[in-house]
Amino acid sequence: MNGRPVMPPGDVNEQAVYWLTLLTSGEADDEQRRAFEHWLAENKAHQTAWERAHRLWREIEGLAEQDFPATAPLPVRKAPPRRAGFSYALACAASLVLAVFLWRNDLAYLFADYRTGIGDTHSPLTLPDGSEVQLNSGTALSVDYSTSTRKLVLHGGEAWFKVAPNPARPFEVVTGYGSVRALGTAFDIKTLPDSVAVTVLEHAVRITLANGEGVERLPEGAAIRFGQKVIDIAPQADLDAASAWRQQRMIFRNKPLQDVVEELNRYRKGRIVLTSHSLNALPLTGTFDTTDPEEALQMIKASLDLSEYRLTDRLVFLYRNQK
Repeated sequence: MNGRPVMPPGDVNEQAVYWLTLLTSGEADDEQRRAFEHWLAENKAHQTAWERAHRLWREIEGLAEQDFPATAPLPVRKAPPRRAGFSYALACAASLVLAVFLWRNDLAYLFADYRTGIGDTHSPLTLPDGSEVQLNSGTALSVDYSTSTRKLVLHGGEAWFKVAPNPARPFEVVTGYGSVRALGTAFDIKTLPDSVAVTVLEHAVRITLANGEGVERLPEGAAIRFGQKVIDIAPQADLDAASAWRQQRMIFRNKPLQDVVEELNRYRKGRIVLTSHSLNALPLTGTFDTTDPEEALQMIKASLDLSEYRLTDRLVFLYRNQK
């Protein structure tokens, strides 16, 4: 492999730690510093993530190695070996683990009413109103019912809802990018690094984005992905793939590898990282068992002729085999 690793896609916390690692490594050139300044100025979320990463970096300097979690090696300020290619990616490894560790231990997860660990799923739960909810791996949900409303907060992860009818008490699920109101329905909500995906399995839902825009009625069989704005609407979604996790399966039909890896990361304690943008769009079709993500990873590698480098089993770098 040649060249430095690209900035991790999606999660701003990982991106912030990527920049912090690069800028303190002694390897950053003027062009990369300008790229960082542009990234930092893009939006408030980047600034917040940068301040958090920088603050934590300073705190870490006062820790001894034995004080740090065993699964997250202690990052240091020593410059990495000046060798081009994959060895440089390892300079970011500890910080990437740290970013994921922080993200997964957000206070919202700790204080949610219902939550699942990585690799765990709940059997369907019955809520006080008779509605049902099932949580996928790494999911946190809070419930706030009143006499007039049924409000739930999906802090992260993925959940399936089957709503008990009650027109006098609207059923609404709030996410970081907007809310989903049931119109007598069953639906699935999945949080992604930069957006939310909703698939309607029965009847319809109403979508309201955080900026006030929305979709008045998303019908049965349709799906939507939205972040700061509506990104995509699919009138005929792949319902089997959207519901597969409830049967402990992952189904991909000609999906980009970036999306496949993001899904697989839901079921692994750690992180799989693609080391080049050129890998992101590689198409993959297959069915995998969510209870054995390691087998799924090996099948994906074999199918696409990829190799890996591991920093323990928690952090796996995928790269293309040299011809």
